[in-house]
Amino acid sequence: MHDRLNTFCAGRTYIKRNNIIMTQKIYMIVASLMLIGSTLCVMAKESTNKYLNSSDEESISDSIIVSGRFRNIVEGMPRTTVIIECDPSDKSVREICELDSNGSFCKNIPLSYPHTFTVNYNKRNFINAFAAPGDSIYMDIDASTSPLSVSFSGDHAEINQQYDHAFQNISSLINAVVLPPDTIAFEEYMPVFKKYVSYVRDSIDSYARKHNLSDKVISMLYADNLYALANLALDYSGRNIEEKRAFFLDPIFDIFNEENTKVMIFPYHLSAIMNYFPDVRDNAPKGTVRDIMYACDEDAPVPDRSVFFNNKYYDRLYGHDEPINDISIDGIKTGSAIVYTDGKIKEFADENPVKWLINEYKGHPIYLDISETGCGPCREGLKGSKSLREHFKDSDIRFAVIWLRSTKEDWIKLAPTISNTIQIFIDDAEMTDRIMGHLNVHSFPTYLMIDKNGNIIKDGVPRYLSPELPDFLNLYK
Repeated sequence: MHDRLNTFCAGRTYIKRNNIIMTQKIYMIVASLMLIGSTLCVMAKESTNKYLNSSDEESISDSIIVSGRFRNIVEGMPRTTVIIECDPSDKSVREICELDSNGSFCKNIPLSYPHTFTVNYNKRNFINAFAAPGDSIYMDIDASTSPLSVSFSGDHAEINQQYDHAFQNISSLINAVVLPPDTIAFEEYMPVFKKYVSYVRDSIDSYARKHNLSDKVISMLYADNLYALANLALDYSGRNIEEKRAFFLDPIFDIFNEENTKVMIFPYHLSAIMNYFPDVRDNAPKGTVRDIMYACDEDAPVPDRSVFFNNKYYDRLYGHDEPINDISIDGIKTGSAIVYTDGKIKEFADENPVKWLINEYKGHPIYLDISETGCGPCREGLKGSKSLREHFKDSDIRFAVIWLRSTKEDWIKLAPTISNTIQIFIDDAEMTDRIMGHLNVHSFPTYLMIDKNGNIIKDGVPRYLSPELPDFLNLYK
């Protein structure tokens, strides 16, 4: 009995010794991981601080790493997702990501200044996150939920956890806003607009108190509220151009405030200003806001590099273009779509919509607009080009729009207001991703030209409202 007790005690001692050794190893591993994590966080912080404070161009990062995993993907759900940079320039990126067998993705995305971006999955499910150049963002996503349920790690994890959830709630309030007609007098229009801004802001304050949001998140939500409502008002014209100017430059927008650049919706407002009032840039202080103004003004001559606050952003906008992948429409997934033209609706199934358009209008040059109903510049371009389409009505040229990432309800309201245009509405998420991938569509709106032989041209195609577009189209008559 005594021997057995000694053996038992010896065994306990051995086990205890092993446990101590194992515990020490675990502590060492944990300590190492914490040290690595701390080092990475310090490096990321230093990278961001260098971006914000240093004039040394080599220290400035110009991209972020976005990675994650989609869980609970069942048969029939898309195996693609789209990372949308949300920059206003024509170098903006919409990266189509093929999910691997585990539902994972990882991409390096250009990002020239700190601002929010989105990840889109399965039609209208968006994740909204903030990043600064040099950051790494990881998302663990439940694909079975709508809105998508996501857990963040990496840089700004706590901010993004709060922001993404709050953004969904704020968006629903803004989507319910109905602004007055865009032709009424400024003194009537602006009080109503400000009333809605105040109403949504009060709702943000209430939500923030309930969920203990940080001041940084609240500040971004305030800006989202203001500029999302401004995006709804991009068609405002008032009674004359002076009233239009008064609206877009109203002090409530505080357009030279650098804090506004943190939200992806702000550049839409700057884009509208640059379309109509490019002289505003003359009074803008050197900084990120003025850089974005240059990015929005596609028709302006290439400026000198010295005028830019962020020279890496300048190099990205005006440097040598990287070779564009060959456009091939063969890999676009077939499926269903709705066509609206001349007041008539036609539905088709199991078609490649781009091939259908080329075959249906064989022998006709087609000016093709890839747009989204929620995109202010898209709507503005179509509305402002009505007379141009009327001018070419009796020529061989056809005008077409493919609507992607759009709600059917919004499209049904918008479609009848657009004349002399073949409209194709796509509701299939994976077909949408394939169209964007194979046509190299990185931003909305994107314009392409299809010649009489069905060849697709992307480089050098002027946008709607560009003074170069009529002469360009005359080459195809």
